[in-house]
Amino acid sequence: MDWLKWMFSTWTMIRLSGLAGHFLMTLSVLAGLLGSFPNLRKQKARLHNIHLYSGSAGLLAIVLHATLIVVDTYAPLSILEILIPGNASYEPLWNAFGTISLYLFGFVLITSDFLKETLGKTLWKLTHWLVLPAWGLMTLHGLFIGTDTGTLFTTIWYAVSTLTFIALILYRMRLRPKTKVQIKPESSTS
Repeated sequence: MDWLKWMFSTWTMIRLSGLAGHFLMTLSVLAGLLGSFPNLRKQKARLHNIHLYSGSAGLLAIVLHATLIVVDTYAPLSILEILIPGNASYEPLWNAFGTISLYLFGFVLITSDFLKETLGKTLWKLTHWLVLPAWGLMTLHGLFIGTDTGTLFTTIWYAVSTLTFIALILYRMRLRPKTKVQIKPESSTS
């Protein structure tokens, strides 16, 4: 029964919710990127659903992660330490990265779900790209203050997710439509 006590301890749940949040947000970002690839048009609806549901579930996992840190008895942070970037008594920079990533992900989710029509496609796309710095900040947060950082599982996870993330971003940038410059023929003056 000691393993049950360990499994459901606040400390374990903080770790699991943080890792689950990272996994789900990574899945969401990667599915969103893959959905924009022309050669995956047939999978677009499936990728869009994965993108939406894993993004929402990931945000909930991150909120649970932050909430559990407030109620933790070993190394609690106050609500203000969690909500105000750089205000944490423990590792203020890395905690600030976690807070900022939460805000960015939340902003993108709100603008996507509720304001997409109001913003218009161009502004919506610009705000949607905020997931890229959000994902990077979340990853740095986990790498530098995650208690599991350095274990074989998390080392492999962060390496594979980061390399995949970078590769898909670079590939997506390569697919971006190039604007063609049209050269007007000179008119003959004869």
